[in-house]
Amino acid sequence: MSESPQNSPRRRQRHVTWRHNAWYHFCWFFCLLTIKILFRARHKGRRNIPRKGPVLVVSNHQSFLDPPAIGVGVWRRMNYLARKQLFTFKPFALLIASVDAIPLDQDGIGFQGIKETIRRLRNNEIVLIFPEGARSFDGKMVPFRKGYINIAVKTNAVIVPTAIAGAFQAFPRQKKYPSVFKKGLRIEYGKPITPDDYKEMPEEELHDLVETRVREIFDRINRRFVK
Repeated sequence: MSESPQNSPRRRQRHVTWRHNAWYHFCWFFCLLTIKILFRARHKGRRNIPRKGPVLVVSNHQSFLDPPAIGVGVWRRMNYLARKQLFTFKPFALLIASVDAIPLDQDGIGFQGIKETIRRLRNNEIVLIFPEGARSFDGKMVPFRKGYINIAVKTNAVIVPTAIAGAFQAFPRQKKYPSVFKKGLRIEYGKPITPDDYKEMPEEELHDLVETRVREIFDRINRRFVK
């Protein structure tokens, strides 16, 4: 028998204080130094990130390095999605929880993850999402899942096609530890796609447009990493 709304437990409301913001920006600065020094990251197109309003940053996914590498190129407080398995290791769980990561299910974002992502976008926040669903096995892009399009449309979010290259070479999923001082990481934020651009566009067409934009950026910045 399902619980009535009166008897169901209430979910604790998320409340971001100045202390949360201070801790986030401390972590942001630490990651910035690490990514820049150890992984020689270069960011391009930062001005394509809107300064306010809901933003969905859509990127390919090569490595565990992707979230911090993409996040440090954006001054606004970024929201990240993290697989629920990552919350099982207590020290790491405390860290990602402290920066408000959104838990997602093994086979996708899941209902709760979708609800929370929509809520944050409607709160005029910025969310990073990897529609490939998992890290690359060979460094190449695979077709995107389409669920993020519905999220963008529901929240009137600006979509920023983004690509990262070099992260697979530095920290592929087959290795336990990353290699530093390689050729470096390249991250580029593409031209934003606004609600005015896509309001009359079928969702399938919008999906194809976003994936094509990400692939074009990736193919361009990935050339130096292809042997």
